[in-house]
Amino acid sequence: MANPPAVLLGGITNALSVARGLGTIGVKSHAVGPPNSPVSASRHCASFTAISEPDVQRKTFDWLLDSAPRGAVLLPCDDDSLELVVQRRRELVDVGHMPIYANDDVVGSLLDKERTYDIARSCNVGAPRTVTLRSASDLEHALREISLPSALKPLHIHEFARHFRRKVILVRSESELRAAFKRTNELDLAMLLTEIIPGPEDRYWSYYTYVDSSGRCLVEFTKQKIRQYPIGFGGATYHVTQWNPQIAEAGKRFVEGAEIRGMACVEFKIDPRDGEPKIMECNARVTAANELVRAAGIDLGIIAYQDAADLPISPFAGFRDGVRLWYPLQDWLAFRGLRRTGEITFPGWLGSLAHRQRFPVFSATDPLPAARGLLRFPGRVIAKSRRAPEASSDPGAEFS
Repeated sequence: MANPPAVLLGGITNALSVARGLGTIGVKSHAVGPPNSPVSASRHCASFTAISEPDVQRKTFDWLLDSAPRGAVLLPCDDDSLELVVQRRRELVDVGHMPIYANDDVVGSLLDKERTYDIARSCNVGAPRTVTLRSASDLEHALREISLPSALKPLHIHEFARHFRRKVILVRSESELRAAFKRTNELDLAMLLTEIIPGPEDRYWSYYTYVDSSGRCLVEFTKQKIRQYPIGFGGATYHVTQWNPQIAEAGKRFVEGAEIRGMACVEFKIDPRDGEPKIMECNARVTAANELVRAAGIDLGIIAYQDAADLPISPFAGFRDGVRLWYPLQDWLAFRGLRRTGEITFPGWLGSLAHRQRFPVFSATDPLPAARGLLRFPGRVIAKSRRAPEASSDPGAEFS
């Protein structure tokens, strides 16, 4: 087919962003994901199938075999669907689907934090000091090697997310660490104890690229986090596009050393102790900030779609600096947390927002997703305000 349909797997606002981008080139998108996904209300979404835990990968695979449109390009928008695609690519191709282009062995490594950090060190890319925790003896070793406070991270974030509403567990004391390890071990979650790279939220930067089959980077892009929530270890609530040569150089070195193909987003935090970027993670799919990347002039969803469908890839003439993406509710929560610690004032927060803003869901040309979200807004505010410990800046409070 000259213009095959796309199937968007998982994701929340990033799936909506991809559908809108593909809609600009006349591609029909079919989405499968959590019931609250805003893409379900988009005029660019031809159909939506809700799939939720438990066993989301099996349910999604069954849907792809039995119900998804044949001859579709498969675009994973979360780690569960990315893992599904790379592990079962042959079966999906055999029934007529076209999964995104990727080096599947490398993607498997990137879905594992321990292997990601090992790759970084082999590429001479900075990484935090870590100890993998699989047994009680590992825990004793970690206590000797990593000073507290530290961060307890899952090796596989999508498995961890089924049990916790955060990316990491902050541990300030030995008793907190032992309690958190006991809990995650009971859930059979492999964890990594890592040092905390100091410094404020705006030291987080990301490098985005798309690598073709010859190893050439078709596009390059960097952006900066301004704030995130929960404070220190959360999702970005406010981003800005800005070219950072240091981040681009480190990101490209990692991408080339890891032999990544297809999409890549490498997140770093610049360490004030030596001025060097330290890798946090690498995603081989569209990320939550996809709407920012698209607004700045680079549509990774279109590139991945056209590459998978063996179509000519649309040229992109660079990206625009100074484009901002703002999550109002989440950023309000981030502001409250930062104000409690004296890191920001209300006038300072308002001043940081005195720019033209892009929003992850609202679009004047596709208004229904935002309108539907507004109907749920009061309940979301109450839930986020009451939820503990997620509503605090202490991701480890429940283990105290």
